[in-house]
Amino acid sequence: MIKGNTDNSDEYIIIELSDTIDLHCFHPKDIKGILDEFLDNALTKRYKKVEIIHGKGKSVNKSIVHNYLKQDPRIINFFDKPGNWGTTVVILKNGE
Repeated sequence: MIKGNTDNSDEYIIIELSDTIDLHCFHPKDIKGILDEFLDNALTKRYKKVEIIHGKGKSVNKSIVHNYLKQDPRIINFFDKPGNWGTTVVILKNGE
């Protein structure tokens, strides 16, 4: 499970772990911590790849996600999901 603040309150939400996370409901300042926990959980589950939904347009979230992934040693590669540039596909070292 991942806990994170929503944009509108100080309340926490709990996300059940899967191979996909949707960041639309999170404040940009929380995204790095959420990604770190999401990737830790994905590696624990031995996922080979995960998807991060950050949105299209002038997505601040996409910028944060890509900058984070560039420096994360747990990542082999990442790219826009074919046909859906609002989602990033991440290949994890765990899945080699």
